[in-house]
Amino acid sequence: MSAERQLGTAMEENKENERPAAGGKSAVLGDTLGLEILQIIKESQQQHGMRHGDFQRYRGYCSRRLRRLRKTLGFKMGNRHKFTGKKVTVDMLSDNRYLLLILMDAERAWSYAMQLKMEANTEPRKRFHLTSRLRKAVKHGEKLERLCESDRVDAKTKLEAQAYSAYLNGMLQFEQQQWQAAMKAFNKCNWFSRVCRKKRFLIACYEQYLLQNHGGDAECGLGSAEDDEAKERLFESVLSECRDAIQSVREELKAEQRQRDAVMDGEMGKVSTLQYLHSYLSYIKLSTAIQRNESMASALQKALLRQPQTEEDGKRTARPQDLIRLYDIILQNLAELTQLPGLEDDQSFQKEIVLKTLVYKAYRCFFIAQSYVLVKKWSEALVLYDRVLKYAKEVQAQTGNKKSNIKELPDVQELIKQVNAEKYSLQAAAILDTTVNTEEVSPYQAKENKPLLERLDNFCLDPSLVTKHARIVPFPPDFHPIPCKPLFFDLALNHVALPSLEDKLEQKAKSGLTGYIKGIFGFRS
Repeated sequence: MSAERQLGTAMEENKENERPAAGGKSAVLGDTLGLEILQIIKESQQQHGMRHGDFQRYRGYCSRRLRRLRKTLGFKMGNRHKFTGKKVTVDMLSDNRYLLLILMDAERAWSYAMQLKMEANTEPRKRFHLTSRLRKAVKHGEKLERLCESDRVDAKTKLEAQAYSAYLNGMLQFEQQQWQAAMKAFNKCNWFSRVCRKKRFLIACYEQYLLQNHGGDAECGLGSAEDDEAKERLFESVLSECRDAIQSVREELKAEQRQRDAVMDGEMGKVSTLQYLHSYLSYIKLSTAIQRNESMASALQKALLRQPQTEEDGKRTARPQDLIRLYDIILQNLAELTQLPGLEDDQSFQKEIVLKTLVYKAYRCFFIAQSYVLVKKWSEALVLYDRVLKYAKEVQAQTGNKKSNIKELPDVQELIKQVNAEKYSLQAAAILDTTVNTEEVSPYQAKENKPLLERLDNFCLDPSLVTKHARIVPFPPDFHPIPCKPLFFDLALNHVALPSLEDKLEQKAKSGLTGYIKGIFGFRS
């Protein structure tokens, strides 16, 4: 190698240590650590001998980079005369270059093992040294995976560390002719890294994770978006990544249609690993689209509440019709979620989708009713308001009259209050509207000629109520039957047994005869 080339290589390698490793901190991760493990490995191998299968050159590069990293970080392993072993701990994860140290240790051991594998064709005794070096690489890979389990490391780096560790473990099992264990490890590696190597879809996965967990993105991602336009750009970025990843998976599904990948845990049934990956990415894309449309709907609702609504700079004012289209798309996305392969038998997931569908149907009906109110179609609006209340009550019945634990769902209790208020206002407006055509028959018009007093519980359009001849009470009042004066009959007399009075009758007879005789003869007492 010429002196100029050596100087250029040294300068390039030094620059690698002056800045965080490639993709050191993701833009959406705030203060968390991020390391593009797979990207670093790919670039390092391509630039330092692996393009031509020169494992010895790549091992030398890993050794030099390790030495420079330790010098830059002050992480020395002793001096020329004495070795002092030091280990990278979780407390040291203030810089992603500490993770890079472990990664380069693993790469150096792996490249040495691959070098010995080529030499073992002529020297079989080197296979023992080969196995030893692979075990060393697996040990470093597992250590990197354990360090990445810390809360300081972002989710994308965790997944790439798991894929890298699984790959090294698969290589070791393969060399030991443990075919089943090797296949399981390689399938696990494919699960985490197959599409990641092509389209880096894990960025979209983790951004979606931040969007769904609002407690963790207060300072990054969606939480740091200053306005609706910034949120829209973030949503579009995630959706774009998902579309690219899904396209890559579709291409591989077509290429491997006859040879399905073996499942990772042996319990996934007939659905292949790539199909599950496709379902997962589709779920992320559809969920992100739902959140984006819900965010746009919330912005439009705020615009509708601004009174008066005036057109500024030639922009059209928000209308309820705009919201109807958004909720139509949301309902379509929810229907697609239920048809994803591998999720048909997930009862919990299906119930969640049914609940979300009812909520968004209620909001869709509400804004359809609002659009009818604008054109003074009172009857249609009232019917739709009743339909909104029906959907809302179904949601409350499924959630036990408690607020739903699904964070992204709007609150139906607030919707019920708003519908009731709008409904009463609409009924008053319908009665006072003098432009209503009384000849038109609608479900809410009076079918019976009853006065207002007799139909207070049922609303119906009756334009005569605002005229001088309104029928409020029946006049003249109708005749009502009244009870007559009661007649009393002694029905018990014929059933009463009277006492005997004979003794009293004899005494009265004697007393009467004696008195009569005395009266004749003049004897008076």
